[in-house]
Amino acid sequence: MKFITPTTEELSCLRADPLLWEQELDVRPDVAEAIERVTGIRAGRVYWRSQHDHLYALELADLGRGYPSMAIVYGFWDRYEPRPPEDEIDADLFRLMLWVAEITEGLDPKDIEKVEWFARQQTG
Repeated sequence: MKFITPTTEELSCLRADPLLWEQELDVRPDVAEAIERVTGIRAGRVYWRSQHDHLYALELADLGRGYPSMAIVYGFWDRYEPRPPEDEIDADLFRLMLWVAEITEGLDPKDIEKVEWFARQQTG
């Protein structure tokens, strides 16, 4: 995952669409600590651009437990345009989940790949 800093001008033309919300990230301190270590933040936002060229953000909240306690993933779309195709968003979110598994000791990225494979079979 390559984090970027979008310009204020770019963000002003986009709308934030909350896609995932983990209210209790701290029940998996290994995941919370890995995300903090790799992103370099305990609270705030980091942005990245997907392979589909969509802008996303991971927003972390520190509720006083010593590591990120909550996380929200936003997609940023053109303010007056429809959302991108759902299959592109799904692929980008699977890539995010694969990244989380790659950076967290004890999580196996192959498990995420199996979930993705199963989901594709279900949606045909």
